[in-house]
Amino acid sequence: MSCVEQAAGAEQQAQEEPVAESERRGAASLALGVTAVAMMGCPFLPEGLPPWIRYFPVYLVLPVGIMAVVCGLPDLWAVRGDAGAARGRAWIGVALGAVAILVPLAVFLYMFLLLG
Repeated sequence: MSCVEQAAGAEQQAQEEPVAESERRGAASLALGVTAVAMMGCPFLPEGLPPWIRYFPVYLVLPVGIMAVVCGLPDLWAVRGDAGAARGRAWIGVALGAVAILVPLAVFLYMFLLLG
């Protein structure tokens, strides 16, 4: 193996690493956002299931939504100047996390105003 082939191999590895890193940006945020929104539907599961399966995840919606936003925003800031970066997963994760934060807060405010 010559020095030219070794140098070309090192350059190819250096070029492949940022591509692999930018492809996984936002995956955690997307997974957390989808999980938070899915947990909002747990009370609508069939009544034959135990109550801890139907109602316990509702208590975790707000923390998981906050984690989705907290995981997604640094990913968006990291790829801010990169024109070729895939931002879709991070944006969707942040949006779903925001929905998972705002819906419980809106329901709480509505119940507070309704009962108050």
